[in-house]
Amino acid sequence: MSNKRVLVIGSGGREYAFAWKLYQEEEVEKVFCAPGNGGTEKFSTNLDLDVNNHQEVLDLIQTHKIDLTLIGPEAPLADGLVDFLSENNIKVFGPDKYASQLESSKLFARDVMSEYGIPQPRYKRCNSRQDVIDVKNSWGLPLVIKADGLAAGKGVVICADSSSFDEALKVMFDSPMFGDASNSVSVEECLFGEELSIFAVCDGDTYQILNTAQDHKRAFDGDKGPNTGGMGAYSPTPLSTQKMIDKTENQIIQPILNAMRDKGHPYKGFLYVGIMIVENNPFVIEFNVRMGDPEAQAVIPLLRSSLYRLLDDCLNGELNKTNLEISSQTAVAIVLASNGYPSSYEKGMQIDGINESNSNLVFHAGTSVVDGKLVASGGRVLNVVGFGNNLKEAINKAYKLANEIEFEGKFFRTDIGNKGLSYK
Repeated sequence: MSNKRVLVIGSGGREYAFAWKLYQEEEVEKVFCAPGNGGTEKFSTNLDLDVNNHQEVLDLIQTHKIDLTLIGPEAPLADGLVDFLSENNIKVFGPDKYASQLESSKLFARDVMSEYGIPQPRYKRCNSRQDVIDVKNSWGLPLVIKADGLAAGKGVVICADSSSFDEALKVMFDSPMFGDASNSVSVEECLFGEELSIFAVCDGDTYQILNTAQDHKRAFDGDKGPNTGGMGAYSPTPLSTQKMIDKTENQIIQPILNAMRDKGHPYKGFLYVGIMIVENNPFVIEFNVRMGDPEAQAVIPLLRSSLYRLLDDCLNGELNKTNLEISSQTAVAIVLASNGYPSSYEKGMQIDGINESNSNLVFHAGTSVVDGKLVASGGRVLNVVGFGNNLKEAINKAYKLANEIEFEGKFFRTDIGNKGLSYK
């Protein structure tokens, strides 16, 4: 089984984590990343590729004799890249276009959950400003308004009062911020509780739980500021008691796999279940059809067994024979971002402070190499990961590392994981 060649599609911290893990495994001879980043090129081969051009992706896979392709981000999944590659007999990990609607259409997901009795907040499909106002007049505030389509993790507005409600209407219906993604919106009751993410890996019939995590979406400490793609995460979270995981499996994960199979599109891939715990019961806030970013950067390093074998068994429909080994440690991932993120930010600043002793714990995201120097090229530049026998220890190690790395305009939250300490 050794000598396998693997392609990871994507360029962020999540994809770096996948490539980093695969590179260390005995089954894998060579890792390719398309397009990759300034960090992946140190141990893998970066390939320049237009991921929207499916034929180009296929040609590249055939040219480099790739054995298995792993798609990191949601957009290529929603665009049907898995369908195209599968039709051409390529082994590719990720759900097909139909099943990817669990993430690419909030309303598709809500409707399927409704059909299969999966616990979720009350919701209403709205196609116009007036529809939304009517729901508000009927249900009152607070409400959550979500763009139906993909919006890079930022298409959600929580409307606590009239002014935030008016702002949400502007964002969804007047501004070009989400484009076609907000032609329809899902208006949902606002649940109050603790959020938890559970990650499963699925082969169409069965699944295994990879781990749990808690993400920190807002830009600034204390969950203040604009929504981002995620400023940090820790895994596992104390909220994920065995009882809560059992409820999530029985009431959510198995039913959604049954639904996709019933609809003729068995779900193969990572399934990210974002739940809200209300009175000790899980409600689905969202599904994502891939690993989270930055949650993957905390979850993947805790996987002791082979990621390659896990993906391969999944694609062969043999997930039940995989023996998942997961570390008992805790991991904390902190995003080092560029000042101004998630709005406009500087690029091109030189990055210093990454050395041999800490390089394994620094996952690159928005970096590139220019004239032999590592520079920032994205909003989320690096993820530093700390490990510990408990959450406090992991937090301390991650922050020690965060302070060792320098680039102009570096900013990061100083409270990643603190919520977890309060649950203990």
